[in-house]
Amino acid sequence: MNSGELLLSNESFIRIFLVIAYVPLCLISARLLFPGMSPSARGLGIGMLALQMLVVALSEIIQPTSIFEERLWALDREFNIPSTFSSAQLALAGSLALLTASLARARPAMFRLYLAGLGVSFLYLALDEFFAWKDLGSSRTWKINVSILGAAIVLATIVLALRASRRARIWHLCLLTGLALVAIAAVVVDDLPPFCSNLGFIRLEDCLDYRIPEEIIEFLGIWLSLVAMLGHFSDATRTSSARVQRVPYALPVIWIGLIFLILLIPRFEMQLLAQSAAVKFDKRIQLKGYRIDSEGRGPFILRLYATATAWDWNHIGRREVGYSVHLVDQASGESFVSRNELVRPQFEILIFGGQYEPIYREYVAIEIPPTTPANRALWVVLTLWRKNNGAYEQMKVLSSDLKLLSETQVVLGELVLPADSPASSTAPLAQFANGFALGAVDLPERAQSGENLVISFAWRSSENGLEDHAQYLHLGYVSPPGEGGSAEGVESGAWFVYDQEPLGPRLPTRLWYSGFADSETWQVPLPADLTLGRYQAFTGLYRMRDHERVSVTDAEGRPFVDARVPLGYVTIRSAPP
Repeated sequence: MNSGELLLSNESFIRIFLVIAYVPLCLISARLLFPGMSPSARGLGIGMLALQMLVVALSEIIQPTSIFEERLWALDREFNIPSTFSSAQLALAGSLALLTASLARARPAMFRLYLAGLGVSFLYLALDEFFAWKDLGSSRTWKINVSILGAAIVLATIVLALRASRRARIWHLCLLTGLALVAIAAVVVDDLPPFCSNLGFIRLEDCLDYRIPEEIIEFLGIWLSLVAMLGHFSDATRTSSARVQRVPYALPVIWIGLIFLILLIPRFEMQLLAQSAAVKFDKRIQLKGYRIDSEGRGPFILRLYATATAWDWNHIGRREVGYSVHLVDQASGESFVSRNELVRPQFEILIFGGQYEPIYREYVAIEIPPTTPANRALWVVLTLWRKNNGAYEQMKVLSSDLKLLSETQVVLGELVLPADSPASSTAPLAQFANGFALGAVDLPERAQSGENLVISFAWRSSENGLEDHAQYLHLGYVSPPGEGGSAEGVESGAWFVYDQEPLGPRLPTRLWYSGFADSETWQVPLPADLTLGRYQAFTGLYRMRDHERVSVTDAEGRPFVDARVPLGYVTIRSAPP
């Protein structure tokens, strides 16, 4: 370093910038802005500026002892102390605008409408400042939308300023200046690359980073916008009571309490609306609950409620953790629908400490392709993944109270896509007590031992299925080949018994729905040594949990004996040589 050459570091640059930014602002405010306010509004404006300066100063003075503390005070990050204070300033400006619009009834309607629009805009920006909604989508789209909103506010402010009194013009000019600073910070300074060249008599210790100055400029712009709203409020309440004039002092506290309450909404949802779960993944991420909403063949909505320590989640990285949702056919294992999403940890808070475990709510609407088959049992399968060395890898499940398809795949639930079912024009063969109805049955007259008995069943349901049922097929021996016989001879003869789910594994009865109609063709393997002759066929349903038969009646309401529906007769012959 040469004699007379000044060494400039990033820290020194920021401290110099703070002096250059805040000293003139304080002097100008004391001379031009504060004298036109009521004492109450002036005190609030000075107090918010002092707090802002304190937050900015502490963010530079505090020497963090951990990465967590560094994040807690970082000006350029969300969900920490500076972003909370910045959000409170915007919310105070918005609340003041709405409050002034309601109190200034003697002012023109256009001015009150203008203030109402400002209030809504500032409140939205206050929420975005804390929850960082802009990070969930395209940064360019967000900048375009905010620029359009800002341009509309500027145009309306200029029009009203031209028709306002001299004192009111000060507040309009103050707002325009504040908006200009915010725009410069967000659009210009935010895109500046680090400055790395030496400045002659100043030698840079490292490249100058503009991220912190950008945040400071934005802080100043927000405060000037707040002062503009304080000015309008002061003008509107000069004759109001002291109690009314002190109302704004409570607004920042109310706002901070409100956003913390919003942070707890996912926790309330999980406890009241979601189905509980206890699934532990590696990286200390846990699935605490989920909710599946589906209706017809439209998109189904999946809500996930996961938890991890606030620091763990942030340390992993917003763009490095994601999840996949698949609709997997239970019978074939084929995945008919899949969706991949990055996590959106907008419900995190570091102020409560690095070990605080907020609930992160994930919401995804999954479209069902029209080619997805109906009346099939589908598993909703969840997989978590993270980026590791540039590649995505699935996260292992360490423990789970839910069914697993593999060490990384968790079954959240099951659903069925309903099929369009025309109303039946014929009476059912049998009506079961659980709302199921057996329609047409195609029983062949003859079958061969050692081969398959092919028999079809048509089913309907007027109720939602609640549990699993099995259907049995009983063949009762009546008479030898070539001889007549009657049902009376069945009880003393041989029996062949075969059980399975009515539609096989593709759709268990627990997933049948009101209005359901479908059919299934059974391939019943007959033993090669089955006694030849004539058999009477019976069928029925029983509950799989206790093997109790479901009572059943015929089309006229008469109960069948032993809850057993007679289907007709089939003759078993020997297979040809």
